[in-house]
Amino acid sequence: MKEIDLQDLPSLAYQLLVVASKGPNRRVVVRGLLGFFGGPVRGPAAVVRQVEGTMLMHLNFAVKQDPVLGQEIVAGVRSDLRSINHFVVVVLFSIARVRRFNECSIGVLRSAVLSSRKDFRAARDSKWLPKCLKEECSETAVFVEKAFMKAINESNCGREHVVPSIVQFGFVLLELADSEGGDDDCSGDLMSIEELGISTLRTLFEVHEMARNEIIEQCKFQILSLKSHHNSAIIRLLGNLVQSYPFPILEYVGQLKELLDYFIFMHDKTATCLVNAILPLIKFSCDLQDYIILVVRKAMFRKEDAVRLAATSAVIDLILTEKKLKRNSASSVQESSSQASCSQQADIHCETKEGLFQGLSGLLRRCLSQQAGVKEIVYQGLVKLVLLDPSVSSCVFDFLWPHFLQFYKEDAATSLRLDNCSKLESGKISLIEPLDCLLSCVSWILLLQPHGKPDHPSEFSWPCFGFSLSQENEVEKSSSGELFANALMKIRRTLCKFRLGQNQESGTHSSDGEKTCYDGWILTGIIELIVNIIVSELEKSSSEHKMALEKEILELIDVHDSLEKVSGTNKQGTLLRKGPKVSVNDIPDKTDNSAKEGSRRPKFSQVKRNFLATSSIHQLLENAAKSYNAGNYNNQAVSQSNSQSSSKKAFGQCLKLVSFALKSCLHQIKLIASLGPKHTGDPFETLIYGDVKQLGRPIMQLTWLLKSGPKLESNMKKKEAKGRKLGEAKEDHLHLSLLCLNELFKLNSSQDNFNKLIEDLVSVAVADFELQSEIDHFPGSIQEQDLMMDDHHVKCINLFLEKRIKPLYSLLLSPSFSQETEVLSELFLTICKKLPSKIKVSHGNWVVTICRNSMIENPKVARSVVVLAIHLVSGPNDLILAHEMASELLKVMGSEDKEPIELSETFAIINHLTKTAIASVLLKLVESSLLDLDWAISKLKTYSASYHETRVSGDRSNGSVLEEALYSRTEALVNLLSCFAVMNLDDSQSEQLLRITAKFYKLLARMTKLCIAPKGSKQLLPGQKFQKLAEITCRKLTSPLYNFVALVQRNQQENIQSKGIISKIKRESKCIPELIFQIEDYERYLIQLSKLTKVNLLRHAKRSTARDFKILETKKPDRNEPSSSSSEGGDVNQLVKDASMESSDEGSTGEEGQQMVLKRKKTKLNKHVVQDSDEDM
Repeated sequence: MKEIDLQDLPSLAYQLLVVASKGPNRRVVVRGLLGFFGGPVRGPAAVVRQVEGTMLMHLNFAVKQDPVLGQEIVAGVRSDLRSINHFVVVVLFSIARVRRFNECSIGVLRSAVLSSRKDFRAARDSKWLPKCLKEECSETAVFVEKAFMKAINESNCGREHVVPSIVQFGFVLLELADSEGGDDDCSGDLMSIEELGISTLRTLFEVHEMARNEIIEQCKFQILSLKSHHNSAIIRLLGNLVQSYPFPILEYVGQLKELLDYFIFMHDKTATCLVNAILPLIKFSCDLQDYIILVVRKAMFRKEDAVRLAATSAVIDLILTEKKLKRNSASSVQESSSQASCSQQADIHCETKEGLFQGLSGLLRRCLSQQAGVKEIVYQGLVKLVLLDPSVSSCVFDFLWPHFLQFYKEDAATSLRLDNCSKLESGKISLIEPLDCLLSCVSWILLLQPHGKPDHPSEFSWPCFGFSLSQENEVEKSSSGELFANALMKIRRTLCKFRLGQNQESGTHSSDGEKTCYDGWILTGIIELIVNIIVSELEKSSSEHKMALEKEILELIDVHDSLEKVSGTNKQGTLLRKGPKVSVNDIPDKTDNSAKEGSRRPKFSQVKRNFLATSSIHQLLENAAKSYNAGNYNNQAVSQSNSQSSSKKAFGQCLKLVSFALKSCLHQIKLIASLGPKHTGDPFETLIYGDVKQLGRPIMQLTWLLKSGPKLESNMKKKEAKGRKLGEAKEDHLHLSLLCLNELFKLNSSQDNFNKLIEDLVSVAVADFELQSEIDHFPGSIQEQDLMMDDHHVKCINLFLEKRIKPLYSLLLSPSFSQETEVLSELFLTICKKLPSKIKVSHGNWVVTICRNSMIENPKVARSVVVLAIHLVSGPNDLILAHEMASELLKVMGSEDKEPIELSETFAIINHLTKTAIASVLLKLVESSLLDLDWAISKLKTYSASYHETRVSGDRSNGSVLEEALYSRTEALVNLLSCFAVMNLDDSQSEQLLRITAKFYKLLARMTKLCIAPKGSKQLLPGQKFQKLAEITCRKLTSPLYNFVALVQRNQQENIQSKGIISKIKRESKCIPELIFQIEDYERYLIQLSKLTKVNLLRHAKRSTARDFKILETKKPDRNEPSSSSSEGGDVNQLVKDASMESSDEGSTGEEGQQMVLKRKKTKLNKHVVQDSDEDM
C-alpha cells in the first residue's frame, strides 16, 4: 500500500473492509489498516489528513454494517497497548458514536491511559526490572499521551463527528482523576490524568464552538450530581475556562446562575470553590456579581452551619476579587474591553462608586453574630483585604472596634472578658468568639498599616445613610487603630500575670473543666500572637532592648506552658489545634480535628491558620540554639544541689524555649503541607508562611546541640525526679527536632526546593558538627573520589549524608533513642531516593554493615534499621539480603527440629529480643514483592501473542527478558519463604504466612498457565529457569508447607480449650483450605504442561492425598495420639480433619461422642494423584 497514490488509499481500504466482512480474516485486515494509517504516511499534511478523514467515514460505516469489525478493533487495542496510535484513537472515538460500541470504546481508551501510567510507575519504582523494559514502559506512556493529544488537536480537520466522543472522554478522565485521588506521581514529560482531561476539554472549547454548550452543561451536571470529593477537578476545569476564555463564557452566564441556585444545597467546600472559580467574570458582568451577592445573602440566613460558612467565604472572596480587579491598570482594562464583541460591551465596565467592602458591611456585621467558624473566616479575610490595600486599615479598625468592646474592658484590672467568649447550651460549653483570631487579625493589620495619614481621601470612607460624618466624629473614628494598639499593649503587660481560675470575672461556669479548657485555648493563642509581635520588634531594637524583649518572651512561654498544663489536666487531648499546643508524641497531620472529637471536645472551623509567621519561628529557633549553646549544657555537669538552682532554672527556661519553638515549627510545616501547592500565590499565605526552607539551618543546629544529654555529677542519684525530667525533656526535644527536619524534607520534595535545602544545610560551618569521626568503626563510607560524581547536587546530597546524617545515625543507635532512630531512618530513606542507584547502594551497604556489627536490642530500632537496609539495597540483592537474614532468623527463632539460639553470629541485630520485629519486616517485604509479581505477570500476558512467535523464531524480545527476570525474582521469593515454612512463628505471623503463600501459589499458577500455548499454536518446551523454579518450589516450599500446616493444626488442638484461641482457629481454618486449593491448582497446571511437553515438572512434588471425607468420631481435644489414615500424606489428612471438625462443631449440638457418617465421592482419586514418571523408576 505504500506505493499506491494517496487519493486511491480510501477506496482500496474500503474494498478490503468489504472483503474482510465476508471472510475469516477480519482481524488481519483491521489491524493492518490501523497500523498503516497510524504510521508515517508520505505526502502533504493536508492531503494525509483528508485521506484519514475519508478512511474514518469508511470504518464507521463498515462497523455499522458489520459489528464484528468493531469488536475486532476494540479487542485488538485492548490486547496490546503498543498498537495505540493517533489514528487508532480517532477510530475509537468515531465508532463510539455507534451506540452499541460507545461504552466499550470509551472504556478501552480509559484503560489505555490508566494502563500506560500504571506500567510507567511500576517499572520506574521496580528494583529488579531490566533497564530495557523500564525504557519501553516509559516510551509507551509518552507515546500514548502524544497519540491522544494529536488526535484531539486534529479533531477540527473534517472530523467534527468525533467531538461528542472526545467531550465524553474528557469528563471520564476528570472523574477518574478525582475518584482515584488525582494522579499519581507521574513525572517528567507525562501529564497527570487531570491535566490531560482539562487540556482535552480546553482544546475543544477553544476550537469547536458547537462543543461549548455541551461542556458547560456537563460541568453543571457533574458538579450537582457527584459528591464533593469527586467534583473538584470539574470545578478546576470551569475555573480554567473562565480564566482563559472569559468572553465566550459570558454567553453561558444563564447556566452559571442556574448552578448558583443550588448553592445552599451543595457541600460547603464545593460551594466555596464554585463561587471562587466564576468570580473573575464579575469584571465583565455586573449582573452576575449582583446575582452572587443575592445568593450569598440568602445563604447567610440558613440554619445549617456549613451553608453559612460557605456564604461567608464567598462574601470575602467577592470583596477581595473586586479589590484585585480595581488594582489593574486602566490600559489593561481598555485592551480587554476592545476584544469583546458588541453584544458584550454593556457588561464590560462593571464599576461602582463605592467598594463592595462598604456595600456589604451590613452583611459582614451579621457574620460577626454567627458561630465562631464564620468569624474566623471574616478575620482572615480582613487581613487579606489590608494586604491588597493598606489604606483600608482604618476602616477595618472602625468595623472591628465595637465588636471587640464586647470582650474587652479598658478600665478593669483584667482587660479580657473570657466569660463572654463561650456559653452554655443544653449542658454543653460552646465557643462563640475566637478572641485569639480577632487579636491576631488586629495585630497583623497594625503591622501592615501605612504610617501617617494619606494625602487623598480613601474610597472606603464611611457615609452614614447618605449623610457624611462630621469632622469631629471623623477624627474620633480614625483613632480606632490607636485604641487597638493601646489595648494590645495593655493585654501584653498583664498577660504574664494571668492565670486560669484567677483574675477573671465570676461566671456561672468558670470553674467547669471544659470552660477552663476553652479559656486556656484562647489564652495560649493570644500568647502566640504576642510572641509574634515581640519577635518582629527584635529585628528593629537595640542590643539592650533586645535583652528585655527576650526576657519577656521567656516569661510568656512560661505562662504558655503553665496554661497548657492547667487546661490539659481538665480535658485531655483538646490542645491539638496550634503548634505549641501539640504534644510530642501526638502530632496531627491536619488541623481539622473536629470530625474525630467526642461530644465534649471543643469544635472549631476547618480554616487552617497559625499565629506565628515563619520568619518569627525562624528567629525563635535561632534564639533557642544560641541560648542552648551559650549555656554550654552539653559540656558542663548539671548539678542538682541547691547552690546551682539558678543554673537549673536557666536550663529549664531554655528547654521551654526549645520546646515552644520546635512545636511551632512542626505545626507550621505540617500546615503548609496540608494547604498544598495551589495556595502558593495567596499573599496572605506568603505573609504567614514565607520561605519555609529557611527553617532548615536552625533545626539542624538544634538537632546537633540536643544530640547528647548533659553530663550529671557522679554523686547524683539517677532516680531523682528533676534530673529524670530534664533528661526525658531533652530526648523529647531531639525527637521533635528530627520530626521537623523530616517533615521539612517531605515538604520540599520537588527537585529544585530539595537541592536548595540541601545546599543550605551543607553550608553550615563544619565546626558546628563534632561527630565526623564517630562513623569510622562502620566501614563503607563513601568518598567523592571513590564515586565519579559529576553532578553538583548529587555531591551535596552525598556530603550531607556523610557529614551530617550518618554520624547522627551512628550516635542514636542506642536503646534510649528508639523514636529518634525511627524518624532518622525515614529521613535517611527520603534523602537517598534523590540519589543515583549506584550511590544509593553504597549507602545501603553501610546500613547492612550496621546490621551485621551492631548489637541492637530495641525491636523498634531494629525494625527501622532493617527496613532502611532492604530499601537501599538494589534488586535482586534485596531478596538475597532478606534470605540471609531469614536464614539467621531461623536459627534464633528455632524450628521443630532445632532449639533456638540467643544471638545470630552473622547479623548482630538479630537476637531473641528483635526476632519478631525483623520477621514482620521480612514478611511485609514478601507481600510487597507479590504486588510486583502480579503486575509483571499481567505485563507478560500482553506479550503472550507475540511471545510464542518470537520463541519459535529464536529471537530475544522484551517478553523473554521479562520472563527470565520474573522467574529469577520468583525463585528468590521461594528461597525466602522456605525459611519461614520451617520456622517457629507466633500465631499472628503464622496466619500471615498462610495468606502470603496462598497468594504466591496463585501467582505461580498464573505463570504456569502462560507457558501453555493457546489453541492453534505450537507448544514449546518450558525454559530451564522455569523448570528450575518448579523444582525448587516443590522441593523447598511445598513439602515444608504441608508440615507447617500440620504443625499449626496440632497447636490448634493443644490450645482448643482456650477461649481466646477460638477466633484465631477460625481464621486459620479459612486460610488453610485456600492454601491447599492454590497449591493443587498450581500443580494441576504443571501436570497439563508436563503432558503437553513430555517433561515431568513434578518429580520433586509431594503426593496429593484424598481429603474428601468427614470425621467419623469426634475425640477429646486433649488427647495426644496422632490420628491414623489409610491414605498417604498423614499430615495433610490431619489438616483436613481439623478443618472438617470446625465446620461440624458449628452445626452440631456440641455433644461429645456424636457419630459422623463417613462419605466418599465416587470420582476416581487417581486423577488427583501425581504418578511417578518413567524417569523416576
